Amino acid sequence: MGWLGNKVLGWSTNVQKRELEEFVGRLRAMDGSEVGMIVACATNHRNLVAQTRGWNLLEPALCEMQEPALALKIGQLIRDLQAKNRPELAVGFFVWLHSVRSAKNPDLRQLGRDMWKELGRGFEHVDDAAEGFEALTGFEFKIDGYNEYPAGLTPVPV
Repeated sequence: MGWLGNKVLGWSTNVQKRELEEFVGRLRAMDGSEVGMIVACATNHRNLVAQTRGWNLLEPALCEMQEPALALKIGQLIRDLQAKNRPELAVGFFVWLHSVRSAKNPDLRQLGRDMWKELGRGFEHVDDAAEGFEALTGFEFKIDGYNEYPAGLTPVPV
């Protein structure tokens, strides 16, 4: 890759690591019901992009191999939601952005597992979170498979 390529990769990894550490820290500070809302949103997004774009985000490394610019495309979805002043929906795509990055970069893998460990605390609250969101907005989250971990990112490696 060369000296410059290695420098860019190292810089990129450090930025992604810092962002992921901050995200995991925020999750740790939340209670289970708050995390449940993030899981409900992330699951809805996962199901939506599976249907509309053919992305299987439960296989982030394979999905990224099939769609090499996957992280960039997820980043654009985040920016679009932020531009529409919808941070409560953008956070669901942050889960998948960090999952894709963690799955493809061994230096981020444990942080990805830590993120999913924290997200797992919300699993038991997903149904209530989705119902509350629907009552408030009229929009029904698609939460099928909310308790599934992405390949390679189970909290405890098997």
